[in-house]
Amino acid sequence: MRENRPYKNIVDLKLEMKNVLNDFQIIDNNMIAIGMDYKHYLDSSFNDIKIYEFRDNILYRLRATRLHINILVNLLNSLDQELTEIYSKKDGQITMQIHFENRKSDISSLFDSVIFHIVSAFDYVSNLVGFLCIKNQKKIKWTQFAKSVRDQKNELSQTNFSELIDNLDRTFIGRLYDHRSYLIHIGNDNGKSSLSIELIKGKVETKILSSSTFNKNFSELRELGKDNDLSISFILFWLLNKTTESIIDIQFGLKEYMEKNKKNEIPFMFMKGPNNEVLPVSTNYWSRKK
Repeated sequence: MRENRPYKNIVDLKLEMKNVLNDFQIIDNNMIAIGMDYKHYLDSSFNDIKIYEFRDNILYRLRATRLHINILVNLLNSLDQELTEIYSKKDGQITMQIHFENRKSDISSLFDSVIFHIVSAFDYVSNLVGFLCIKNQKKIKWTQFAKSVRDQKNELSQTNFSELIDNLDRTFIGRLYDHRSYLIHIGNDNGKSSLSIELIKGKVETKILSSSTFNKNFSELRELGKDNDLSISFILFWLLNKTTESIIDIQFGLKEYMEKNKKNEIPFMFMKGPNNEVLPVSTNYWSRKK
């Protein structure tokens, strides 16, 4: 950890959490739209309960991710005060060091849980794609999904979203899977940390950074890390924002897929546009991140 480097951290936790909840609502609405579009374009008799099961599983994992991030960031925010109070007591310096090491272990464990929940969310996303696009396909893991879009003999490689999936896997999602494997087979991944004490006031200040092992997996973080120290909190919200953005991009890929492969010439239900054109009832549900 070099001195006098800019320190990228979260400034407004409430605002970040509000933005995350907005993104979750967009994903929820888009899943409703996917169910509507399947009926509109492909099968009017389709029961959309299965799609809503996928929605519930995806959002469950995303909410679990948000919960762990909230716990972790609040733990980080309270750490300096905890250590300051311990330091002020008799023999506080030794106890403070032990507490600091224990807290770093807690932070590492929670960070690992975030990775596991995000990876699980993408497995449910790939299951959704398999259900909509492959006949008799029940489940398809993300890693299998990514290989399929690169295999010219596989029908998924001919879809409109194959390039999107390939890019997301190479730059983000596949890197998360690789890091998860690293955690499973090698062990925990601790970032750099520092602890300073203002002796006159007895005030303790800490910094805990995201590990270089994790950051080097992603070109954006590698670039930011050249000139900045990246806090764990900053990385956590970067992860969650990249996750929701990726899921929404895939949802719109499915939207385009259903439009291009429509089988219903006259849908069971539809809306009329300003020029009497036929519009799917999902029109007002689709949206992207602001």
